[in-house]
Amino acid sequence: MMMLIMFMIFLPFILVVFLLKHFSHDQLPPGPYLWQILRNISIFINTPHIAFNNLSKIYGPLISIRIGGQLVVVTSSQTTAKEILRHRSFSGRFIPALYYNIPGTSHLSVVSAKQCNDTWKSLRAIGQTYLFSSKAIESNALVRKNKAMEMVNYLRIKEGEIVNIENVIFATLSNMTSNILSSRNLFSIDLESIADRKLVKFIHEVVEKAITSPGLSDLFPILEKIDFWTKRKAMDMHRLIKFAWGDIIKERRASNRPRDSEQDFFDVLAENACSDDQIASLLMEFLTAGTYTTTIVTVALMVQLTKNQEIISRIRDEVSNQAFDGHAINDSRLSECQYLQACVKETLRLHTPGEFIIPHRAIETCKFNNYTIPKGTVMLVNSWAIHSDPSNWEDPGSFKPERFLGTNIDFMGAHFQFLPFSTGQRMCPGANVAVKNVQLMVANLLHYFDWNITDGVNYSNADKMYKFTTTSRKEKPLCLIPKIREQHMFG
Repeated sequence: MMMLIMFMIFLPFILVVFLLKHFSHDQLPPGPYLWQILRNISIFINTPHIAFNNLSKIYGPLISIRIGGQLVVVTSSQTTAKEILRHRSFSGRFIPALYYNIPGTSHLSVVSAKQCNDTWKSLRAIGQTYLFSSKAIESNALVRKNKAMEMVNYLRIKEGEIVNIENVIFATLSNMTSNILSSRNLFSIDLESIADRKLVKFIHEVVEKAITSPGLSDLFPILEKIDFWTKRKAMDMHRLIKFAWGDIIKERRASNRPRDSEQDFFDVLAENACSDDQIASLLMEFLTAGTYTTTIVTVALMVQLTKNQEIISRIRDEVSNQAFDGHAINDSRLSECQYLQACVKETLRLHTPGEFIIPHRAIETCKFNNYTIPKGTVMLVNSWAIHSDPSNWEDPGSFKPERFLGTNIDFMGAHFQFLPFSTGQRMCPGANVAVKNVQLMVANLLHYFDWNITDGVNYSNADKMYKFTTTSRKEKPLCLIPKIREQHMFG
């Protein structure tokens, strides 16, 4: 009954918006009628990347639809995607109001800044210097190595037991990132405590609701003043951010560390006069960006490897010959492991961390491909469609790392058939770190252990295990049984 009442309240507004679209003098890109969307609403909700790819075959490379009061333009074409992602007029970011109502997030953000203003440029430059540059990656190599070995030692203890490897990977990557940010662990490696589970759930909510799922006031801006649910939920999220970082910030503020001590990212933010709320929000943003999607890619690759012992053997031989120094995996030498790199690239292509690139927004009205794109339009790039295009990729639905061997195709945005981290001004600044972390995790997991699948579980069709969110996640956690490889029966 309540849904019917809400529908009747908003029906006049929806109809007005719909009529304005069709009788506007400005020429928008073509798109389906409202009744066509409603007739196939389950497809648009559950698999929008497939729905829009199918529509592109009818309407062409640019499609426009209205979702409530919000105009959305979608492309599934790599050529058009290149133009959108590098177009200055589309350099804005669409992020739901829920995120911007969290105290501390509205002015300082790299991922979610609405415009590429001076503050955004300054913050991105700080991140590049202290987190993402080659020098920063090299200086943080010991942290990554130590956390990877903590994972290995934990799994040795768990030999023969069923392990939720997804949790172990997430905790390890989170602690890598949190130590680089603040010299502290955030999680126990098994994620068993109530506090751990609470924080993990929150990180999922940040990505799946605060950053990627529009709320009522995003679709109907006229309701912003009375959208009390969004404001209340934002305050709940603020409390959880303080729960995650508050004690660490308080401790670090009071620690008076020696000036000659090794600096971490917290020190950099504190020196730039950031408030506690701003530091907490930035640390959470970098933690989420550095952990969530990297976990998904690592787990997706492990799922693929459970199906192919030949690929596992090839990776092991390469890692042993190129990157193992007799004591541990040498992080800096993983770049010599070409086949492992090809496996990571193929996973990024087949299981892109997000079927759509994080939405852009038009910062001004402009002409684009002979159409008028109004200011405020959300611009969506269907990266799944680009990565599944048979004109770019032979047998695109199959896992074939060899397709990247002997090519110069990389993940840095220069090759528009492969855009796992976007391209242009808004490209993910941490792409190199993310790939290096995936390589390090998989190299350690395969070098030290054999992996058995739990009884009754079949990973033979990995694709069906993935459901749509802005980041692809499996419907069931990946649980495996580790067995120490014979040559590593130490201690």
